[in-house]
Amino acid sequence: MSTAYVVISHRQPEQVLRLARTLRTGSPSCSLVVHHDDRAVALDEAALRALGGVERVLPPTPVAWGWTSQLDMLLRCLTRALERVDFEWLVVLSGQDYPIRPLEDSERELREGAFDAYVETVPVAPPSWSRADADEFARRYFYRYRPIRPPGPLLRRAVAAARPLLTLRDMPWGTVLGRRCAGPSRSVRRGADWLTLSRGAVEAVVNASPQLVRHYRRALMPTESFPHTVLHATAALRLSGDTRRFTSWAPSSPNPSVLGVGDLEAMLASGNDFARKFDPGVDARVLDELDRVVLG
Repeated sequence: MSTAYVVISHRQPEQVLRLARTLRTGSPSCSLVVHHDDRAVALDEAALRALGGVERVLPPTPVAWGWTSQLDMLLRCLTRALERVDFEWLVVLSGQDYPIRPLEDSERELREGAFDAYVETVPVAPPSWSRADADEFARRYFYRYRPIRPPGPLLRRAVAAARPLLTLRDMPWGTVLGRRCAGPSRSVRRGADWLTLSRGAVEAVVNASPQLVRHYRRALMPTESFPHTVLHATAALRLSGDTRRFTSWAPSSPNPSVLGVGDLEAMLASGNDFARKFDPGVDARVLDELDRVVLG
């Protein structure tokens, strides 16, 4: 049984193809599941097919970051992998990820390791009923949201006065109104989107209760909590909180820094399997240097 790599992207198609080629070269028997939202730019389908063993997942609708369609995308990819790919382990990657050690080493450690999933499961407490600002993650997962027209000052003041029952969130694609709810029936957990899961862990996520799926389809940033909550509640699974990913964060930044040649020593010393994020427009040499490590 091989390892499956799910690559999720929406930009920089040449970088996505480079990642796919590196995965195929470093792990010739691996399966690739590629989900690319091509609203802005399309992938070279012929180049992708030439790699062999690629499951192309086409989004039926545009994917809006942090909203229902992002959760649908994750479940669509995991379901396709279960239906079409004979894998033992599955790794979820963005198009800006890249391996930082030989894939044969990381895949062997997954097979021989003591865990069924490598995933963060940080607890999220329900928000209090005070009118003070709630914790960011409590606001995401203990409110049910719906898109609304751009609100004026009067509505914004009214919602602020109705806290903590109501809340407004401005997303890149529009504004949503949230109403406080009881939250999922399970202990709510959160973590990074980038998962490393055994087949049994993937099955647990895909087969989660419809009630839980419905709740998270009305939450914000659902992919950063839904699988984590499901996996934490599945007693048979042995979980490691180590995501096996390297990132670098500037103080107070909401996003990881773009990595370059200056980060190579820290990346390679980390012992992690993958790093993110990379941008050839910022530093093109770093991927060439990593190829020497990953591909010899």
